Amino acid sequence: MAAIEWIVVASAVGFALIVMIVIIGVHQEERYLTLTDRTAPSLIAQLARLVLGRYVRKEGDRRRYRSYPDDLMSSRDRRVGPRS
Repeated sequence: MAAIEWIVVASAVGFALIVMIVIIGVHQEERYLTLTDRTAPSLIAQLARLVLGRYVRKEGDRRRYRSYPDDLMSSRDRRVGPRS
């Protein structure tokens, strides 16, 4: 029975350690506003990203590549006239 108790205690300590790492890492991300950056501000913040499953992908500026619906429609589909 003592072995089971040690396993339970070790699991609880491990879980508490992971929770503390996530809390500290998320606090650092919010403090430095770096959640959208590729690199984390510290190792603890990087571990928090790993635990939480946060994968940040740089998508670039969407405003630069925005295309308007008129550009996507063919010339037959475009409405012509005063009510277009």
